[in-house]
Amino acid sequence: MKWCRILLLLWIGQVSAQPVQIEHQGLILNGNFEEYKPGHNPGYSDRIFLIVHGTWAHAGMEIISTLQALLFENDQSSLAITLSLGIDDRTGFMACHSLMTANHGNAAAEINAWIEYLDEDWQQIVVVGHSRGGNQVTLFNQAYPNLKVSHLVLIAPMSWNEKQSAAAYQEVSGIPLGDVLATARKAGKGSIKADVLQCEDIEVMATSFLSYYADEPNRNTPELLQTVDRPVLVFQGTEDALAEGYKSQITLVRSNPLVEDYWIDGADHFFRDLYSDELVEELLEWLSE
Repeated sequence: MKWCRILLLLWIGQVSAQPVQIEHQGLILNGNFEEYKPGHNPGYSDRIFLIVHGTWAHAGMEIISTLQALLFENDQSSLAITLSLGIDDRTGFMACHSLMTANHGNAAAEINAWIEYLDEDWQQIVVVGHSRGGNQVTLFNQAYPNLKVSHLVLIAPMSWNEKQSAAAYQEVSGIPLGDVLATARKAGKGSIKADVLQCEDIEVMATSFLSYYADEPNRNTPELLQTVDRPVLVFQGTEDALAEGYKSQITLVRSNPLVEDYWIDGADHFFRDLYSDELVEELLEWLSE
């Protein structure tokens, strides 16, 4: 099936996938550009999709590359980006070594840097984020309003709850989160040793640790969606356990008439196989309304 899809893409248009780089605050940022060129199909569009990956992932992970292929199949161009996470010229999944400088909030400025890169050549930009990337896309929209960003698309965006975060941290690490937060606050601009997300007992900048674990409502996407100022489509899978946080706050989300959600029956957090097809089909239908 995978090879059939690749052959189909080659037939319907001219594939022009290419790596792209920009510089931002002294770091090289990487992206993967899929530009649709009409070829035999005149469905060219001046719209492009900017796609942001989830926690410590990258532009080439399965869900992101699948979205790019399906969008191309539907005559759409896209740019999938890899957030630096504080690392120059980062590619691939984040490794648990060296000094961790990644910061949840820094993604907004990097997304904006890519928007500025696209701004001159594209009339309409749709910004898409998966998982943590969905939250970071929403933070970007808050901090960097841009008229060419017409829509936001959040795929299984993260929710956050202080008590649940503390309980989960202690269950995995055996250490009370409050103790580690206190140590991080005392460290100021220094570093501490701690468990951070999927990494165990690593050296991490105190500010980085706080960006992932301190009491910060901006990591709770349903709360942010109450005030979003442009059309948003949220995709959730009925088999995704992480969607429960979103579902429990659905009244917050639906208080904003600009926000719609679409639940895909049977999909998990990564919308594999036919679930991705349904997602892209619904997305393009929504944009055409």
